[in-house]
Amino acid sequence: MRLTLRDGLATLFVCSAGAVYGIWASRTAMTGLSTRDIAAVVFGLGWAACLADKNEMAVVYGAARGRPRPPVAYAVLASAVGALALLTGITALVNASGTMLALLVTFMCGMWMLATARHLLARSTYSAVSSAARPPKAA
Repeated sequence: MRLTLRDGLATLFVCSAGAVYGIWASRTAMTGLSTRDIAAVVFGLGWAACLADKNEMAVVYGAARGRPRPPVAYAVLASAVGALALLTGITALVNASGTMLALLVTFMCGMWMLATARHLLARSTYSAVSSAARPPKAA
């Protein structure tokens, strides 16, 4: 399978979140912003990255009928990393915790790597079957 424009958009959001965090953590810029402010920006960019490819998320969790699902182990791992990202994000926002903010960025990057690797390594038959299973476009 090949990467799509949506994968590129998710990559842009995740890289932006990493850049914002890196610049803030190194005190290169944005020194007037609090941990909570940066956590809100990073959390929002992570949320946007997830929504960028929501069609693939429907495939992973079985909401897209007629399309082959990835292995259960992948869904469990992606769910676990996603839950950890959500919890660390909420904790970083509520407690203004720099440690939780760093973990949020780490989990976001981990989720991005999992999804991107899955999209790159998926069999070409998966792509062909999923294209064939899509309903025809209305004229």
